[in-house]
Amino acid sequence: MKKKSNLLIILLVSIALSHCAFSGNNSWDSQVRGSEEMPENIRHLVQKLSTKSKKVGNNTGLAITYPFDGTVFPPEIAAPVIAWDEASTASNHWLIVVEFSSQRSPIYALADKQHWAPNKPIWEAIKANSIHDPAKITVYGFDHKHPDNITAKNSIRISTSKDRVDASIFYRQVQLPFKVGKKNFKKIKWRLGDISSYEKPPVVMENLPVCASCHLFSKDGTLISMEMNYKDDSGAHFITPVRENIELSEEDFITWNDFPKPELLPKTRGLFAKISPSGKYMVSTVHEISYAALTNDLAFCQLFFPTYGVLAWYSVDNRKFHLLPGADDYDFVQTGPSWSWDEKYIVFARSNTKNEYHEDITDIRTHIEDAGIHELNERFPIQFDLYRIPFNQGKGGTPEPLEGASHNGMSNYFPRYSPDGKWIVFTRSRTGIMLQPDSELFIIPAAGGEARRMRCNRELFNSWHSFSPNGKWMLFSSKANTPFTEIFLTHIDKNGIDSPPVCLSRFSDDHYAANVPEFVNIGPGAIKRIRIAGHR
Repeated sequence: MKKKSNLLIILLVSIALSHCAFSGNNSWDSQVRGSEEMPENIRHLVQKLSTKSKKVGNNTGLAITYPFDGTVFPPEIAAPVIAWDEASTASNHWLIVVEFSSQRSPIYALADKQHWAPNKPIWEAIKANSIHDPAKITVYGFDHKHPDNITAKNSIRISTSKDRVDASIFYRQVQLPFKVGKKNFKKIKWRLGDISSYEKPPVVMENLPVCASCHLFSKDGTLISMEMNYKDDSGAHFITPVRENIELSEEDFITWNDFPKPELLPKTRGLFAKISPSGKYMVSTVHEISYAALTNDLAFCQLFFPTYGVLAWYSVDNRKFHLLPGADDYDFVQTGPSWSWDEKYIVFARSNTKNEYHEDITDIRTHIEDAGIHELNERFPIQFDLYRIPFNQGKGGTPEPLEGASHNGMSNYFPRYSPDGKWIVFTRSRTGIMLQPDSELFIIPAAGGEARRMRCNRELFNSWHSFSPNGKWMLFSSKANTPFTEIFLTHIDKNGIDSPPVCLSRFSDDHYAANVPEFVNIGPGAIKRIRIAGHR
């Protein structure tokens, strides 16, 4: 077979096909000097399959389940596993062909399982040649005893963006079903992930004797903040500089319980607290009363929402707390705040107070319910609207409902601004504010407008989203593939149009849900360990 000098034909074989003999090398690249030539019998097999496959129509009993058609990959990301599902049992081997719109020759692979993982050189070649135009991936099923008969076929197209992610990902892993108690808290892992790595992200915090939850970094990545039950104070929250080895001491902590409260209210947790992009301020729900229940559902094992509360802000420099005027109306519950990146606005979720959901507001406790999430949602149908308020150096202002994310017969929550200030992405579901099966991501202009359902949404649970510092990518969590939440990544262009997502499968562990992912503007090795002083 004569080709141009830039011809590249790669055959990966992890199986022993009958009537085919192999040398010790199972891959061939004619562009690599000194590589072995493809054996003649393998060449003939690929030629025969390729010729026959052109006569077979698409979508014949085979579905490529990953990547998704139209997926856009970051240029620095490690190789995915390409997977497919064939309804029939007619095929026992598969030919994978990667074709390019340029004159570059295709890449070929053979597999005896319904997945194929490109090695690093092949994946780098695919990415380099799918920047200007998409690459086409076709999978052909066949019976190796009768290779003239193509039994199934399907194709997708993927592309590679010029936009890098250029950020690490900090996230939490919890076992399901989630349970409270020191024994279970110690099983929670915190990792700092690098999408370019072929290794699992390293654990930077684990074996904590206390609960730790919501977290955020300053825009420049120099500060980390996290809700952590330090010294049995559920309102404790640490703010500390990012460094390789973080050892937390009392000086790193503030407590939202220092905010004055009426006698009858429970202790303040500082719910959904957020550090500002500059690191100068924090904003949170205080005086909160929340409904919390553990369900009998593995995937949706919690129901949680606040029924009462106002917003307060904290000055990091002055170490003082203040109510936020305009978000301090006790006829409403005001929660889930989010900063604009210039710190001029705060968007938050608001609903009428729902203290009728409690038997006794002076005795708030977690309920154990022998019921699923859908039944509980019917019993407690709370809905939130998004409101925007000027921060005005803590003076606040008049809250205004955000068009497209309010008074729409749905619950709207968890707003996040894009770094360029153009967009707000929020979570929407029929009811609730967290861990809802029907939750989906919507995008609107930052000042409000028509809401558009994002393409990246998967079939089940989409939430906990975070923008990359450059605004080109967004993380989110979904349970589409498994009850154990996975992290996904989508590209967002200048018009706010997002792509089908990339699944960060290396960020997952068996029997652990990967959740609350946050982009952070640091390198992958910037944090190696976080621990509480005196605890090992």
